Amino acid sequence: MATFTKPVQVLFSDEQYHCLWKAAKEQQKSLASIVRDAVEQVYDITPSKDYVVTESISKRQLRDYQFYGMWKDRTDMADSAEWVRKHRENWNEQLKRNQIEPCQNDETY
Repeated sequence: MATFTKPVQVLFSDEQYHCLWKAAKEQQKSLASIVRDAVEQVYDITPSKDYVVTESISKRQLRDYQFYGMWKDRTDMADSAEWVRKHRENWNEQLKRNQIEPCQNDETY
């Protein structure tokens, strides 16, 4: 099984999103998995069992980045998982109002 190390955020048109969502539903996969499969196909990438990530970052190094701790004083985000759940519900309600099928799993893309 591959190890995923580089998260990205991608914006899709409604048509692209619906196409990917339909494929994910039909194949019983996540949207992220569908996108990874497409990238592998288009760029002829064969995942290697021998691929090893040689660059890693320690907690100490992470603290050196300016973004580290930038939300520590936010009282509305004391429980980040709860904050995400609350906002995801709101996002899904907005999608429903706009007649767009909401995502059915909790995978973060």
